Amino acid sequence: TWIGLSLATGDEQYMEYGDREFWATTDYLMDPETSLFFRDSRYLEERDDDGSKIFWSRGNGWVYAGVVNILRILPQDHPLRPRYFDLYQDMSKTIAGLQHDNGLWRVSLLGGEKYAVPETSGSAFMTYGLAWGVNNGHLDSETYLPVVRKGWQALVNAVQDDGKLGWVQPVGFAPDSVFETDSHLYGVGAFLLAAEQMYRSKGSE
Repeated sequence: TWIGLSLATGDEQYMEYGDREFWATTDYLMDPETSLFFRDSRYLEERDDDGSKIFWSRGNGWVYAGVVNILRILPQDHPLRPRYFDLYQDMSKTIAGLQHDNGLWRVSLLGGEKYAVPETSGSAFMTYGLAWGVNNGHLDSETYLPVVRKGWQALVNAVQDDGKLGWVQPVGFAPDSVFETDSHLYGVGAFLLAAEQMYRSKGSE
């Protein structure tokens, strides 16, 4: 939003502010080993029962989709762009490697069987970001397109007979339980972002 405001007004101060705040938050909450983000400072040292770091799927999905949206509006030759692009590529590599066998991502990205239930809101953001990268030549299609297709098929399978998207973790602030009957608008919004990129991909084939 700050970047868009600068692009609309021609006043760089909004972009400069948004960029400064983004990287201050990233420096504080991003784990350098994985390029994933802790939800907040409470989780910097906390570990789950298996000793794994806790990275909330939807929380990281918001960051990942946000970086994509920044890259979609920043001019190609803008000096701020390379740093966001590097973060996008680092996150993409980690995220693609964490896809579950069922095509979705666990509600706690590094979590074990306790977190093995499907979750569609975070997964939709991941699918959106990876699909955008493949569509625009930023990610290798041989490596990432199978991940995208598997994620999208799993999301489609989560749409119930009445049209409701299931397996959306309810409002929260950390990985938590989720059931097939759970749905929410933010999950549907993420699903539509992924759908947009799948539509664009189909049109380019």
